[in-house]
Amino acid sequence: MPELVIEDLSVRGGNMGRPILTGVSLTVKPGEFVALVGGSGSGKTMTARSVLQLLPQPLRIESGSIRLGSLDVAGAPEAELNRIRGGRLGMLFQQPKKMFNPNKSIGAHLREPLKLHGGLRGHAAKAKALELLAEVGFEDPRRGARSYPHQLSGGMAQRAMTAMALAGQPEILLADEPTSALDKVLEQQILELLDRQRIQRGLGILYITHNLASVAAFADRVLVMDAGVIVESGTTESVLGSPKTEYTRRLLEASNLAPTGIPAPPKHQRSALKLTNVVKQFGSGKRGGRPALDSISLEVQQGEILGILGQSGSGKSTLARAIVGLEGISSGSISRTLMANDTRATAVQLVFQEPHDSFDPRMTLRASLEAPLRSENELSAEERSRKLTSAMEEVELDPALLDRRPGQCSGGQLQRVTIARALLLEPEVLICDEATSALDALTQRTILDLLQRLHRDRALTLVIITHDMDVVRHMCQRVAVLYQGCLVELTDTDRFFADPQHQHSQALVSAAIPCRGLHLKKFRAAL
Repeated sequence: MPELVIEDLSVRGGNMGRPILTGVSLTVKPGEFVALVGGSGSGKTMTARSVLQLLPQPLRIESGSIRLGSLDVAGAPEAELNRIRGGRLGMLFQQPKKMFNPNKSIGAHLREPLKLHGGLRGHAAKAKALELLAEVGFEDPRRGARSYPHQLSGGMAQRAMTAMALAGQPEILLADEPTSALDKVLEQQILELLDRQRIQRGLGILYITHNLASVAAFADRVLVMDAGVIVESGTTESVLGSPKTEYTRRLLEASNLAPTGIPAPPKHQRSALKLTNVVKQFGSGKRGGRPALDSISLEVQQGEILGILGQSGSGKSTLARAIVGLEGISSGSISRTLMANDTRATAVQLVFQEPHDSFDPRMTLRASLEAPLRSENELSAEERSRKLTSAMEEVELDPALLDRRPGQCSGGQLQRVTIARALLLEPEVLICDEATSALDALTQRTILDLLQRLHRDRALTLVIITHDMDVVRHMCQRVAVLYQGCLVELTDTDRFFADPQHQHSQALVSAAIPCRGLHLKKFRAAL
């Protein structure tokens, strides 16, 4: 097995001032798990894309070298690069749905690398594809193989991308946030799968993440990146236990979310939302399968912060889209009991799970955010501009980003823009569908603090859909757990973590027990 060696890599593009990457050097040896950690926009993804020679225009490698064994990757012809992409070099992309061909089923996607790099065809390729889907956590691999990308939740798409990356039997795997959309049970399952590949085949892994807790028990070394520069590196124990730089210390401290003790709303408060026996069935007949939502009954009080937990594919996003009217329901009812004087259709807003899919790639962010404000005829162009600037600053983004297009922003930056857009319309109820899943610990803490302030100052009702147990413990007053489309548990947050009742709830809490890894234990003991 060869090693991946990056030496003094600098990337720049167009008229950009500072380089995107400056003097980046790292190695990934056979059988080594190297974690590349940093905030959104720090250059982690561009480092991985440089290795694959898939930098977006107008970015280009300005200097430095990239080698896979004896192969000079940076100087290799396109034909050679096509041979190693998906084979010797595997890649797990951050936005998996954008990387799939929408006209091909997941099974067809998997059979391609199995044929090109594994020599499997026909029934052998189909059987191996089903085996890979089962390994990454698909409950019904055959149904998963028949599905098209748009039919998968974000977490299911991420698992399918993992299966596709492993299908080519890579020597080096570049994993860009491979578990950011997964609950703790599935995250652990994927990490253990990658770890088995590392041990059994000598797979080298460059694991890009903003979640320090997820890598603490698996990584051999940790590299910390900020503003395109590696600011700290060392063994996992040394970096997490004795961080040398202020940035690393801030990143670690921000990841240590603690319960905030938000008081519950007064009893007998009116309901902001009421769901009664809500059913959503996609398709019909035998191929329709189980309902995406199965007899969901739930009330959310005004001013409450409700957390909704569940594994990918459990129906969380479908429920959110149904509440705001973007998804019709098969039966049941949804009542939005808003303020008596609030008849706006925008009084309930949704922050989408996939920020790249919620913007027109041809429009600047300014045009996208300004569009709903144009319906308010009393606002002048200057007033609209001031509101946009204020919204961007509220989520701690430079208003200059408004003149960029979505493809020119990192995942974390775009996630914050979606929150800014929702806040522009001053909703009474805000539904956040994995609103912090793509954010580093520092930015996540900023957004959570912002949501808490909005909850306090505006009496905003929040529904937080997440797989992050720390976020639920930190933010929410009650917890609802979905499993296979059913509401299986609804209780106070403290009671949920102390004594979960349903088997799936118990599995979620067990997998999320703090400090699974020795290194993280040492760090938190020092806080």
